[in-house]
Amino acid sequence: MKFGALMRSLWVVGGIIVLAVLVNLCFYTVSENEQVIITQFGRPVGQPIRQAGFHFKVPFIQTVNRIDKRVLEWDGRANEMPTRDKLYIVVDSFGRWQISDPLQYFTRLRDERSALSRLDDIIGSEMRNAIAKHDLIEIVRTVKDRKAAIDASPEAQTFNQLLPISIGRTAIEREVVRAAAPN
Repeated sequence: MKFGALMRSLWVVGGIIVLAVLVNLCFYTVSENEQVIITQFGRPVGQPIRQAGFHFKVPFIQTVNRIDKRVLEWDGRANEMPTRDKLYIVVDSFGRWQISDPLQYFTRLRDERSALSRLDDIIGSEMRNAIAKHDLIEIVRTVKDRKAAIDASPEAQTFNQLLPISIGRTAIEREVVRAAAPN
């Protein structure tokens, strides 16, 4: 009699464990800072899931691919680049980016490492182009309309005047962002 009761309790415990595993395989959660692409045999199925909560998937057939919703950072390597006036400067660039179309991101890149590599290529190239088109003074100075203090002596006037620039660093930064943006 005791052996039969023990076997029944083992079957009940085993059934509960199997049921818990099946529930775990069928349901998944999406947090507020992520979005999910469901794939079936490696191909995306349906639209991205952007709302946080508890969701259902077909076990063993569908896979959950989590994609970050937050603003992500890109930090480029410091590179030595020539300016238009043939002076070499070291430029260290950085950027902030966010995945706005998770389905396109997933089909083209699959992961964040690929995206960062692509950003290295695009922004690094545009940064080199912008640096090569401008003189050092334009890259260093922030705005084009900055005035210099001038001494009263005639000799000092030539040393205190700032060289004229056409645009300034802020405009060059906007130029790089515009050139790197998708068309």
